[in-house]
Amino acid sequence: MLRSAHALAELHERRAQVRDAALIAEIDCRRGELVDDINDWIVSEIPIHRNGASLHTESLGAVVDRMARSWVDANQAIDLDGVRSDTTHKHWYQLAELVDGYTDLVTDVAGGRRRLPEQ
Repeated sequence: MLRSAHALAELHERRAQVRDAALIAEIDCRRGELVDDINDWIVSEIPIHRNGASLHTESLGAVVDRMARSWVDANQAIDLDGVRSDTTHKHWYQLAELVDGYTDLVTDVAGGRRRLPEQ
């Protein structure tokens, strides 16, 4: 899963630099494949709890993809606006919230309190 998450971040970095619609579509297609890989991995690693577990609105792969994009955005904010800018702070704060949400989601899924949507 870590390789897929890293690859997602690299794809988001590349996507931010290109303007060619065909290349963007190709990048997005590869992102979708990586999201599916993460979703397949979690299904094989964590048993699915149905009884009493509330449904999360998006897949784990989608959450990891959003974290990867947020990480890229936060780093780009440093490059564009500097370490101390309000924009940079906002991006890093949003990333920290996503990481907290991811941690809570994984804890709840592993504990059977939450379930992920089926693909």
